[in-house]
Amino acid sequence: MNGTANAKGAPNTKTRRLLIRGALLVVYVLIMVLMIYSGRRHTILIDNKDAADGSYSAINGMEVSIDKQESSEYYPGDRDKAMVQGQKHTIRVNIFDDNKTIEKSFTVPLWSDVMIILVPKMVAGIEPWIAPFTMAEQIQEAQESAPPAGETTFQSLGSMIPEGTEEAQQSP
Repeated sequence: MNGTANAKGAPNTKTRRLLIRGALLVVYVLIMVLMIYSGRRHTILIDNKDAADGSYSAINGMEVSIDKQESSEYYPGDRDKAMVQGQKHTIRVNIFDDNKTIEKSFTVPLWSDVMIILVPKMVAGIEPWIAPFTMAEQIQEAQESAPPAGETTFQSLGSMIPEGTEEAQQSP
């Protein structure tokens, strides 16, 4: 009798085990997704600089806080960073001159590590005031906006002209 009862219950037990394992797998995947969304840290750069094209100018003194973190003071030309966790955040800007407070919410894209908030652009109402930050773009903008004074030239070692050649002797 026991042999026939176990034979009938075996497929039922295998099905139940398979369902439990599948449910546990789904629960683990959901927990992983939740941890990625809520636990990922991002660096937010807070920028108070003039626009290169003159469309907005830096704010002459303000206090900025993100997500109830400790606020920091910024003056024209300042840039600082804040570390945040998660996707949705709130920035609060208190401008000293006007005693005006601006509060806005923003979402950081999941796979972006560093974002830059251009506070003067946000205060002026120009969109987009938050953008991904890349060092290469910042270097290129700095080179375009501030040409060196005078005639400064830089050469790579491969382009050096050896002494004693005609071209080197023609130079004053």
